[in-house]
Amino acid sequence: MQPAPLAMTHPALEEQPMTATAPPPRAGLPPAAHGTLLESRQRWRDFAALSADFAFETDTEGRITFAMPEAVLGWPSSALLGHPANWLLLQPEPDPFALTHEVRDLRAWLRRADGEAACLSFNVAPLATLEGGFAGLRGTARDVTAEMREIEAQASALRRALAVQALVRRVREAALAPRMLPALMRLLPAAIGCVGAAVIAYDADGQIRVTHREDGDPSGLLACLPRLEGTRPIFAEGPEGERLALVAQPVGAKDTQALLVWREPGAPPFDEDERHLLSVLSDLLAVVLGNHVLLRELERQARTEPLTGLLNRRSFLEELSRRLGGPRRGGRGGVLLFLDLDNLKPINDRLGHDAGDAALVALAGLLARSFRPCDLAARCGGDEFAVWLDGAGEGVGTARAAALCQEIARLQEVPARLSVSIGCAVVPPGVPETPEALLARADVAMYAAKHDGGNGWRLAAPVGGREADRA
Repeated sequence: MQPAPLAMTHPALEEQPMTATAPPPRAGLPPAAHGTLLESRQRWRDFAALSADFAFETDTEGRITFAMPEAVLGWPSSALLGHPANWLLLQPEPDPFALTHEVRDLRAWLRRADGEAACLSFNVAPLATLEGGFAGLRGTARDVTAEMREIEAQASALRRALAVQALVRRVREAALAPRMLPALMRLLPAAIGCVGAAVIAYDADGQIRVTHREDGDPSGLLACLPRLEGTRPIFAEGPEGERLALVAQPVGAKDTQALLVWREPGAPPFDEDERHLLSVLSDLLAVVLGNHVLLRELERQARTEPLTGLLNRRSFLEELSRRLGGPRRGGRGGVLLFLDLDNLKPINDRLGHDAGDAALVALAGLLARSFRPCDLAARCGGDEFAVWLDGAGEGVGTARAAALCQEIARLQEVPARLSVSIGCAVVPPGVPETPEALLARADVAMYAAKHDGGNGWRLAAPVGGREADRA
């Protein structure tokens, strides 16, 4: 914080100021020589005034005995005479008025009369008595405040550039999109001087969730986060006085995410350099988050069937393999329902392929609505669908198969009555079976139901057993 301006009622200035007056004419000098001497003194006074913002002399106690020009940093020079020169210093060191030897370009911060700070570059030389002793100082000073501010600004810009360069280099070195965001998150705490960093996402209903984090737990800060406006950084305080910085970044038409960094309670606020760095990072964050969202979308497309949005056959079999626990040890068991739409070809032939696609989408929607998040639903190709009921037993599986037959018949999304044939294959807990073998058992049962006229279900034979009758 800058010091308060020096009041003219300061105790050190209440004494009668000393004044510098021209010396009387020397006895014995002719008038012309005296005029020349005065002209010479004025010439050197003008030179000093033109080359320095402050010229001074001090005595052995460091008190000002001479000061020019008439105003020094806003102070009347006459008011400074006779008072300690070091009172003008903002900090004890360096003290150009305490020197006893010659120094050039010594920079020190002084206080102006308006309370602002000024940096002066001092050239100082000692004064000597006739006996060679120390008699004080003579010096000049140049105001280099603007120069110092420019140097500080350039240094800050260089620090910011180096920090951004380091972040960009590390993110680029990550090469693959899945590694870019973790690389950025690991570097941020050190670059910004914070204790934690996280990426948060804003859902359509206004809920905030953490998608990635590096150090610390931001969950206690989410409730007090300010509303996002644009992409400029927002600075706030947490419930315990934490220092928060939030940089929003739209990453899609309906998806908004933000970078959240925070400091512990009582920590200093983010300074100008750090705020500027966060603004610069906004563009880099847009690239990283954009790549991350694109990667998630590509992964989703690779796992799902484009028409219905259900899992495709490959992804379904991969996930089913994990649920089954492998061919040797078995899993927690469940029931596989293998469905075939009975009348898709007649719909395509009579109403067109758009109507056939609508029938497939309607069936997929029913499957997506009818089962738990832990279950799996997939379109295996053509008019074939599969559902894995995780942890279910025979009773639950056959009940769901019967209910599906009734619910599909009541679908209103297509201008035709739909029906399905379902094969229901049970996997007891701990019984090992491959996804391919399980799918084959269910497929046999499904064709048995279709052979019986469709619009029904059949229970597949147990592992190593004969097919059961229709329930």
